Amino acid sequence: MILKGAIAMAGKTGNILALYDVLYRRTDEDHPLTMREIQDEMVEMGYNCSEDTILRHMRLLREWHVEVEGSMGRNAKYYLGSRLLKKEELKLIVDAINASNFIGREIADEMVQKLKKLLSENQRDYLDRNVLGMVNNKTENQKILDNVDKIQEACDKKVPISFTYMKWNKDLELVPKSNKAEVVNPWSLIWADDRYYLYAIKNKCGKLVERHYRVDKMTDIKLLKDQTREGMVKVREICPNTYVSRRMGMFTGDERKITVAASEEMVGPIIDQFGKNIKVCANPDKTDKSNEFLIEFYAVPSIILLGWLVGLGEIEVIGPKEVKEDMISLLKKTSAKYDRQG
Repeated sequence: MILKGAIAMAGKTGNILALYDVLYRRTDEDHPLTMREIQDEMVEMGYNCSEDTILRHMRLLREWHVEVEGSMGRNAKYYLGSRLLKKEELKLIVDAINASNFIGREIADEMVQKLKKLLSENQRDYLDRNVLGMVNNKTENQKILDNVDKIQEACDKKVPISFTYMKWNKDLELVPKSNKAEVVNPWSLIWADDRYYLYAIKNKCGKLVERHYRVDKMTDIKLLKDQTREGMVKVREICPNTYVSRRMGMFTGDERKITVAASEEMVGPIIDQFGKNIKVCANPDKTDKSNEFLIEFYAVPSIILLGWLVGLGEIEVIGPKEVKEDMISLLKKTSAKYDRQG
């Protein structure tokens, strides 16, 4: 928004800026202003313009691709027809900010107030919305933002980083996971499960391997500016469209084709998690009364994946063999714990 004082100092050449400010702040499709109302607003800002002058300035604004809309006739009304973002688009952004579990309340409120200025004054209450989200410690939230900034700087400068990776102990304290600092090649930040993760390549005994790190568990991040980042060949193998959905809990590993036997009702949850690039076909082993199908999808095998499949209910892992064996082992171990409680 253009400051009134700055406009007043601009002299006659500020007329068009004052007009734009009035249209920007005071009008929208549902709240147009008459010529007299526009003149009154400009007088308050120190500009006394005739109707002809205002109409001439409106034509100039249109030449600058500012969409000034107006009706015809004696009681014509005018408004700003387009903005950088529509109010519906801003609503989605505000909802994401308010629901985020790492943006503190104070920072979120400041961001929303700035976004409100992209709308007319009459529309700004539209963004006063409450969306349920996790409430975290403001100090931790700021630490995450600082970590994100450092990681992005390292990515931009194409240098490795070192940091201490933390874990929770029985006393509910974050403590170092290892006595040694992690040294990795940062390539990207990933947003998954409402958290930031670092996607990095680590040199492990001469072999480059993928690693994911939760940004909120990283401390003492340092840029190693005298070194060169590694891992370009590995990064080029990534498919951005499927990378996150196929790694539940952001576990790293090789993607495998998973085959399960399940009813048609399970197709929806599997699509929600892994996308529509799945295959559903008849199960040759099903009985005539069975409603089972074979569903194939790609994912990184992990304990999180197995637990998710168990949570869906009556699903049988068909392959690969080692994934099926892992599922059987998990179920046996879980069952044994309850059997002991007998």
